[in-house]
Amino acid sequence: MTRIKNSKKETIIHEILLWKQTKMLPEQYCDYLLALYTEGTGIDDRAAESQKKHILKDFLLSISSILISLFVIYFTELSIVLQTAILASFVGLLMGVGIYYTKKQFSPLLLFASAACILLLSSMELTERIFEGDSFPLYITLFLNCFIWIGAGVKWKVNYFTLAGSVGAVLVAIYILL
Repeated sequence: MTRIKNSKKETIIHEILLWKQTKMLPEQYCDYLLALYTEGTGIDDRAAESQKKHILKDFLLSISSILISLFVIYFTELSIVLQTAILASFVGLLMGVGIYYTKKQFSPLLLFASAACILLLSSMELTERIFEGDSFPLYITLFLNCFIWIGAGVKWKVNYFTLAGSVGAVLVAIYILL
């Protein structure tokens, strides 16, 4: 029973810290609530340390996934099926870790952005290999990626995906029209 109480208390403290960081409440109110929920002991610096470790893990996982994906696409002679399977597993891995971090209330921004980039790269490479230089299927693939980004941004309420998808779709449309 005490574990559940501690878990709820940690969640509330984490939310108050987010409110303080995003200035949803005045700083004095947040400090008061933090003092109330931590019973005057203050905030453990381990939480901030843990947040930094998660950000470093995000960064390393995202960058290494993108670099390996680029290597798989451009520097190997693997079949298209094997390349697609490898790249799809990277997208799945990054999305899974991002969803896990969301449930733990950490920011999965870099993970989701990396998964979107790998999905874009792999879908463009797959389209390029299947249609061998025909530009119309490539435009369709780019539009589909942009609409996936817009859909993900709306569904998960992530503005950067909605904005990136919208800007991407407009830029592709302008390129086609010119």
